[in-house]
Amino acid sequence: MAYINVGSEAPSVSVVIAAYNEERFIAQTLESVLRTGVAHEVIVVDDGSSDGTPRILADYSGPISVVTHAANRGKGAAVATGIRRATGDIVVLCDAHLLGLERSHLLALIEPLREDLADVTLGVAVSTDNREGAMRLTPTAILTGQRAYRRRHLLPLLAEMESLGYGVETFLHTRHVRDRTLVVRLPGLVHLTKRHKLTPSDALTCYLREAREIALAASEPQVLWHLATFRAARRVMSSDDRVS
Repeated sequence: MAYINVGSEAPSVSVVIAAYNEERFIAQTLESVLRTGVAHEVIVVDDGSSDGTPRILADYSGPISVVTHAANRGKGAAVATGIRRATGDIVVLCDAHLLGLERSHLLALIEPLREDLADVTLGVAVSTDNREGAMRLTPTAILTGQRAYRRRHLLPLLAEMESLGYGVETFLHTRHVRDRTLVVRLPGLVHLTKRHKLTPSDALTCYLREAREIALAASEPQVLWHLATFRAARRVMSSDDRVS
């Protein structure tokens, strides 16, 4: 089993993963995160899973911290719980169903914050042959589950995040200055979708719930204004531009 291996001079980084019925891929995701050696701590919030997720997480009780919701409360509540438990100066949010996650991916999310180039980084999975120099700040980008923040910027928002479910990413986008939000390409990362994890009927149910919660979050006037005024984000290094 992989373990966290971070030097004393490394930045203080917490990785937070919200998990709900993720038995198929959670172990692969955790192994990848731990293998990178980037995080001082990894926190997984089991949001009331009814499958084998709790059993799998029990095998990682040493290198990770597991927080359990007795019942499913939604992604926003799970993310908020993880941030409350986090102690790092930088919080990296990751989905529980990733393949091919590398150290370079996490560093690409973290380094713009360390160098004060951004307050928020949004990581977008792309194919390894995608070499476009710039990415645009689009609805697809702002919904990504791979992102990094300074923890102090998130703490005042936790109460509002609790009830947002899948609308939490849309909400968070409106709370940060666009000029301080950077999109990061993550070549080779595979973000699995619900159709990879669930039966067709269950996937459809989840997609409908996700769409409803995103729509509710996006219906707020401040959110609508932000969504109507997208513009290109400044280019930031991709994970294949800088590796350490």
